[in-house]
Amino acid sequence: MSNDMQPGCAIAVTSGKGGVGKTNISVNFALALSKLGKRVVLFDGDLALANAHILMGVNPARTVVDALNADLPLIDIAMEGPGGVKLISGGSGLEGMLNVSGPNRHKIIMAFNELARDVDHIVVDTAAGIDDNVIDFVNACNRVIVVVVGEPSAFIDAYACIKVLSQSGRMSHFDIVVNRARDDAHGRDVFKRFKGIVDRFLTANIYHVATIPEDDQINSSISRCEPVVLSYPGSKSARAIEGLAALISSPQATPANEDPEAIFARRSSVLDERRV
Repeated sequence: MSNDMQPGCAIAVTSGKGGVGKTNISVNFALALSKLGKRVVLFDGDLALANAHILMGVNPARTVVDALNADLPLIDIAMEGPGGVKLISGGSGLEGMLNVSGPNRHKIIMAFNELARDVDHIVVDTAAGIDDNVIDFVNACNRVIVVVVGEPSAFIDAYACIKVLSQSGRMSHFDIVVNRARDDAHGRDVFKRFKGIVDRFLTANIYHVATIPEDDQINSSISRCEPVVLSYPGSKSARAIEGLAALISSPQATPANEDPEAIFARRSSVLDERRV
């Protein structure tokens, strides 16, 4: 495999709002890709309140904060997680990492060059909100999954996220995952209502790529810190997440954002001098 990662391989999972299940989907999505034989790195892009490791049931010895402070290669702080997924964990309880400087964000993005030759997919679990950390990490990817639930506040925040990213000129395609749905029909209805809002005010293209039901198995797996695709692979929620992974990694995948500067393993031009 060449050093240049292929289109669609750098995938941001974001929401604009906390509490919608974004990290749980990121973890299980990364594991589902790994189950398909893909080489996957999961980067917890919440540099202050990282929790992907908790849902994976692991305790990383070092985080991306250690890599920044000690100028370490990311490979040195990556740990092997369940299912063969490599985890690069963010910080936890570090107020100073809530919004790192432009040069440090650029340093993190550039550091992924080292991993490109051994990786099929980088999955970036962003922090909640739309601060500079989130925007730069998403813009460094070429695919973005936006997680929504059927609540007005979640609609508002997801819409704001898409608005900011689409107006930057770097993102025009957005994959939508409806989480915590009663069933597929409910998921389709939530997406239809959300799409109506986006289409009315924005020029972004949005695609309904998955509906994740809220079943007893996914709630149990969260409580036990065991990803549902491993602990309950036959559950409706696990099958839905595995279906998402199969779609995204297939020739029938929804369009990726093809800006050659956007791939996480390359320089992100969004980090211009005004934001450094």
